[in-house]
This record gives sequence, structure tokens and C-alpha cells, in this order.
Amino acid sequence: MKEKILQYIKSFNWKLLFIFAAACILLAIINNFRVGEDRSVEWIGTQKVMEKPEGF
Repeated sequence: MKEKILQYIKSFNWKLLFIFAAACILLAIINNFRVGEDRSVEWIGTQKVMEKPEGF
């Protein structure tokens, strides 16, 4: 079973997967510059912190 998984992973076209990932990242960055602040993509660690409700 482990050998089949390793063979499957080795069969990936890693160069193509890397190109697709880089294109997605580039498009996300371009999109953030193009659209307004209210419609832009929130990046990891940049989410707004909600205020603590009263009574807590």
C-alpha cells in the first residue's frame, strides 16, 4: 500500500503543479490590487479581530 502511494506521488507532474500554484498566487495578488478593500481576499493572519461582547 505504501509503495502504491509513493508511486502515485512520484507520477505527479510537479513542474505543472508548481506553475498552476504560482499562477493562482499571482492572480490572487493582482485581484487584491484591482478590487476594493471590501471585496479583497483576506490573507492568513490579517483577519479582523471582533470586539469582545459586553458582559464577558
